[in-house]
Amino acid sequence: MALTAELYEIASNEYENSLTDEFKKDNGVFYTDLSLAEKMLTAVKPFLNQDTSVILDPCCGVGCFLFAAHKYGYKHVYGIDVDSAAISFCADSIEGTTLIKSDFIGNSAKDTLSLLELADKVDCIIGNPPYVPVGDRVEINGDYIFRREVSDSGNNLFVAALIRSLELLKDGGVLSYIIPKNFLHVASYSLLRRKIINEYTIVSIIDLGQYFKNVRGEQIVLTIRKKTPLTNQNKVQIRVYKANRFPLLCKVYQSFYKDEILLFDCDTDREVFVQLTDTYKTLKDYCNGYVGRGKSTSDGAITGNDIRKFGYKDKAMPNDDGNQIFIQNIYSAEAGVIAAFGGKLEAAQTVTIFTDGDAKMCRYILGVIHSRLCNFFLYRYCYNRSHLTMHTDAKYLKKIPLPNKSSEEFRKDFDKILPVVSALESDEYLTRQWFEDMERLNKVVYEIYGMTAELSEYIDTEVKKFQSRRWISFE
Repeated sequence: MALTAELYEIASNEYENSLTDEFKKDNGVFYTDLSLAEKMLTAVKPFLNQDTSVILDPCCGVGCFLFAAHKYGYKHVYGIDVDSAAISFCADSIEGTTLIKSDFIGNSAKDTLSLLELADKVDCIIGNPPYVPVGDRVEINGDYIFRREVSDSGNNLFVAALIRSLELLKDGGVLSYIIPKNFLHVASYSLLRRKIINEYTIVSIIDLGQYFKNVRGEQIVLTIRKKTPLTNQNKVQIRVYKANRFPLLCKVYQSFYKDEILLFDCDTDREVFVQLTDTYKTLKDYCNGYVGRGKSTSDGAITGNDIRKFGYKDKAMPNDDGNQIFIQNIYSAEAGVIAAFGGKLEAAQTVTIFTDGDAKMCRYILGVIHSRLCNFFLYRYCYNRSHLTMHTDAKYLKKIPLPNKSSEEFRKDFDKILPVVSALESDEYLTRQWFEDMERLNKVVYEIYGMTAELSEYIDTEVKKFQSRRWISFE
C-alpha cells in the first residue's frame, strides 16, 4: 500500500531508528530526508522526461528518492539495495517502482541491467551511496580491474558507487549523488576527481554542510552529465542548501579546475584566490626547514593547549635562539591559527612545528599566518569552507602564499611586520592594545600582499562571518 508523504516520512524514520548504530556505521547507512530528495529531483528535471526517462537509485535504502520520483510522475523508477528488509519496506510503501535486492557495487553494469531487465543504460542515477572506507571490515566484490580502480581512487564505498554508476549511465545521462565534501580536495580522491573534471560535464555542486548529524564530515550534492565538457563554455553552478532551497552563489568555468574543486562564494572570492595563487610563491617555496608534528614525550614539552596567539598560557616566551614556530594542530574556523615562536623548546604530538632559517624569519611567518588574509586563505581555499575542525598539517600550511619580491623589497616587508609581532608578543593578551596591534598587523599584511581596499574589505567582512567575535575586537 502506497503511503502519503507524511506517513512515509514517519515510517522511514521508524525503520532507520530500528537499525543499530553499529549496523549504520559498518554499512555507511544514513538515510536522506524526503525534502532534500525532492529538491534534488527538481534540480535534474531539465534533463529528464516523465514518460520515457529511466531513473535508478542503486543504493535506495528506504527509498526516499524513489518516493519523490513517483510523486513527481516519473513512469520508470528502479531501486536496488543489498538490504532485503529495506527492499521490503520500499515495496510496502511506494507504488510504481521496480525493486531488486542485489550487490550493485559488486555487479558489473551489464549484470545490473540484466537483473533490472533493461535493454539500455539508464537516464538518471540519483541517491546517497554509503560512505565507508574499504579495508579490513568492508570488502567489495567485482573483478580485479574494478577493485584496483576503486583502490587507486580513494578506496571508499561511495567511490565504488560513483564508478559503477558512471558505467550504468547512458551518454548524456545525469548523475546526482550526495557524497563527502572532502572528495573535492583530498589527495586520495584525485584520480577520480580529475577524471570527472576532464571527461564529464559538471552541472552543479551544492554545499550541504554537515547534513548528517551523526556523520563525521560535511557533504555535497554532486550533479554531473555523462557528456564531454565544452572547453571554456561549461560553467559549474556553485550552490548551497539553505531553508530547503539551493540558492546560487556563483558560476565557475569548469576549465578553471585542474584537480581540486573549490567552492567560491562569488566572483570576488575567486578573484582573491587567483591573485594569491597566480602571482605569489608559497610557503613551500620559501621553507627550507621542517613542517610536521612534534615528537617529544617529556613532561615539559609544549602541547597544543599550552599555546595562545603569539605566546603561551602559563609558560615564558623563549629567548631569540632557535628557529621554530609552534602551531596548535587543531584548526577551527572560529579561532583560526593559534601559534607562537618556539625557540629551542620541545613540542608534543598536538603541535605542528614549522622551522626555518632563524628567529626573524619565524616571526615574519608568525605574523603572516595570524593575519585575516591567511586565515581566510586557509578556511576558503585549503579547507574548502569546512566548519569542522581540521589539522594544520604541512600539506595545508605549505600552500600559504607569500609575496614574490626582490631581496630589497622583502627586507622592507620584514621591517614592517617584525615590530608588530614583537608588540603582540609583549602585549597583555586580548587587551585593547593587543587588538589594536592585531589590526596594525592585518593592515601591514594587506599592504605587503598588494591587496586593494576593496579586496581587503571583502576579506575582513567574510572572516568576521565565520570567526568567533572573541578574536575580532576588544569589548
